[in-house]
Amino acid sequence: MRARFLMEAPDEIEATMKITMKLKEWTELRDQLQEVWPSSRLSSAITSVIADARKIFYPLEDKDTFHP
Repeated sequence: MRARFLMEAPDEIEATMKITMKLKEWTELRDQLQEVWPSSRLSSAITSVIADARKIFYPLEDKDTFHP
């Protein structure tokens, strides 16, 4: 059997990419992105992921506890 797809609007096809990097590398990439769409949307998404990871690994300490 042979089959072919005809893509009439390839720019409209959604694509997914999985990228694995250290959190430090994600932070560096976020800082390199320009404040121009669509890279600014990627920067915002990276910021959200970094914040979520930091909440897990660096939970807020009790404000009433003194840590020298």
